[in-house]
This record gives sequence, C-alpha cells and structure tokens, in this order.
Amino acid sequence: MTSTYEPLRQVFETPGPVRLHVENGRGRIVVRAAEQATTEVTLTGARAAEVRVTRDERRIDVVAPKPRGGLFGSGDDLLIEVAVPVASDLVARSSSADIEVAGRLMTARVKTSSGTVSLDQATTVVVDTGSGDVTVAEVDGDVRVRTGSGAVDLGRVVSTASVSTGSGDVCLGQALGTVVVKTGSGDLELGDSAADVSAKTGSGDVVVRTARRGRITVKGASTRVRVGVPAGTPVWTDLSTVTGRVASSLPAVGQPEPGADHVELRATTVSGDIALVPA
Repeated sequence: MTSTYEPLRQVFETPGPVRLHVENGRGRIVVRAAEQATTEVTLTGARAAEVRVTRDERRIDVVAPKPRGGLFGSGDDLLIEVAVPVASDLVARSSSADIEVAGRLMTARVKTSSGTVSLDQATTVVVDTGSGDVTVAEVDGDVRVRTGSGAVDLGRVVSTASVSTGSGDVCLGQALGTVVVKTGSGDLELGDSAADVSAKTGSGDVVVRTARRGRITVKGASTRVRVGVPAGTPVWTDLSTVTGRVASSLPAVGQPEPGADHVELRATTVSGDIALVPA
C-alpha cells in the first residue's frame, strides 16, 4: 500500500507550539509532539501530491483529497505524519483513517467515523467517533468522549471525565476529578476514584475498584454494581434493587469526622446485584 511510494516532505520553521489541522479520509494520521523548533510534514501514498499543506502564522493545515468510492477506493489510503513542537494544538478529522498521537499536546480535538484514536498526553481532549475505539493515556485537564460502539480506555484524568457510548465498554484507570459516564450496554470499570462518579447504563456492569471519597451514583437495569472502599473509610449508602442482592463485606467504622474522607453510594438497579467490598 503506502510503503511502495516515495514520501513527500515539507519542513516549516516553528519556534513555538502550532495549531495543527489535519484531515484524512482513509489510511492513518500520525502526530508526534517533541521539543523541536520545526514542523515536519511527511506524506506517503498514491495521492500524496494532492494533499494541500498550507501555513498561516501559527496554523498549519494538512488536508487530503476526498477518497474516491468504488472497488479500488483503497488505493486512496494515505499516511500523513506530522512532527510538531510540544504543547501544540491538534484538530484531526477522518472517515476511516486511524489517528495516533505521541507526545504532549495542549488540546486535542478529534472526529472520526470508524477510525481508531490513540492519544498520549494532552491538557484538554475532545473525541467524537462512530465506531472507533478510543485510547488516551493521560489528560491533565478535562476529557470528553462520545462514541457509538467503540470502546473507551482512559489512563489518568486530572479533571472532569465525561464519556458517552452506545455499546462500548469504558475503562478509566485513575480519576482525580468528577466522572460522568452514560452507556447503553457497555460496562464501566474505574480503577481509582478520588471524586464524584455518576454512571447510567442499560445493561452494563459498573465496577469501582477503589473509591477514596465522594458520591458514587449508579442507575441501571440489569446492572451489577461493585465498589471497593479503603479500610477505615466511612460509607453512607442508599441502595435499591428489585430482584438482585445487596451485600457488604466492609467492617463498620462509624460516622466520619468533620472534613474527613468518606464515600456516599447511591445505586439503583432492577435485576443486578450490588456489592461493597474492601479495596
């Protein structure tokens, strides 16, 4: 495919962060942010010469031609690689092209129909995809992800994490801020939570492995709920399930001291079990 074509390269002198705008229908978009004073654009594919590359002060646009339909449309696959200064801003759009970003960005705004999205680190992340999976290693601020059926895997989020998915699972490693998740049938697994969590799901399960503080609110139908709490942390509960079971293996610790960490769990399900366990 693209490896049989000679790459085309352009280099711009950019002593500071840039605003990069990339559009590619088919193939891949690869962005690397590093400590450098240039922006380097490398294009590989049969239609590489048709890609429009322009610069207007801090903004750099890389726009591929629209893919042609039909049986031989795969020949339109393009590999767009861009190396930018660290802390740059990114806007990326694709149809089926996968998007991969390494290094630290300031903001990343991505929209794709079916391409996968993989981001390393950014201060603000906004992703909108139809069926592509989304992976983000670390977000220093807020992250918002909306997908139809893709899975969402977030590593560490410092501020608010908002995720909406139809049938994809959601996995979040560490949440230091508020978490809001809505799924149709996907599961939510949260490794370590230090603030409020709100989860609404039709048939997905909700697991919070370590809830250190804050209010955890879960509303689901055939939803199993499992929350782990560190030893000695007071817990206040309001739990309701129609045909499921409610169980707790936490020792009683009494009321929290004023200002001390505590967990408030409000969970409502129709047929799922609800369990409180030691973290």
